[in-house]
Amino acid sequence: MSLRMAAILVQAALLAACTAGPAPLADLVTESDLSDGHRRASLRLDLASAYLQQGQANVALDEVKQALRLAPDLPAAWNLRGLVYAQLGDPVRAGASFERALALAPGDADSAHNYAWLLCRPPHDGPRNAQAQALLRQALAQSGYAQAARSWLVLAQCQQQAGQLDGAAASLAELARRQAQDAQTLWHGARLARRLDNEGLLTQFGRQLRDRFGRSPERAAFEKGAWDE
Repeated sequence: MSLRMAAILVQAALLAACTAGPAPLADLVTESDLSDGHRRASLRLDLASAYLQQGQANVALDEVKQALRLAPDLPAAWNLRGLVYAQLGDPVRAGASFERALALAPGDADSAHNYAWLLCRPPHDGPRNAQAQALLRQALAQSGYAQAARSWLVLAQCQQQAGQLDGAAASLAELARRQAQDAQTLWHGARLARRLDNEGLLTQFGRQLRDRFGRSPERAAFEKGAWDE
C-alpha cells in the first residue's frame, strides 16, 4: 500500500468517527418512566411523610406498608419505614429498614444519614459509633448532597460521644461554614459547641441565629441560655 493511499484511509476513518458523533446518553428517569405501582407508592409515601411530621406515626406506618405492597423495591419507602419505627421507639425494625434501603440504593445519602443518626443514639458503643461515622462520610461524599449541614452536625455529635473532641470541633466548624438552612440545626450546633467549651463556634452559631432566624424559638432559647430545655 502506498503512503498516499494509507493517508487517505486514515483521513476517511477520522471523518467517519467525527460524523458518527458520540453515542447518545440515556435519558434521565422521569415520572413517565415509573410504573403505575411506583407512582401510587410515591403518593402513599407523601401521605406517610405528612402524617409522620404531624406525629401520627401509626397512621404513617399504614401508608408505608401500602407503599411497600405496591413497590417492595422502593428505597425511599424503606427509608421512611425506618424513620417511622424510630419515632415509634423500635430501633431494631428501624435499623433493619435503613439497611434494606441501603441494600437497594447503596449511594443514597438520606438513608445513610438516617441510619447513622439512629446508630449514634443511646446506647453508645464503639462499633456502632464507627459505623455511624462511616455512613455519614459516605453521605457527605455524595456530589450535590443538599442536606450536608445536618450530616456534619450528626458527625460532630458522634465524634463527641466517642471522645474525639478535635474531630467534633472540626465538623462543627464545617457546619458553621456551610450555614444550615434551618434554625434547629444551628441551635443543636450551638449546644454542642457549648459542651465542647468552644466560644468561637458558639459565637458563630449565635450570630447566624440572630441574623438569619431572628424570630425563631431557637434564637430566643440561645439568648436565654436555655441549653438544657
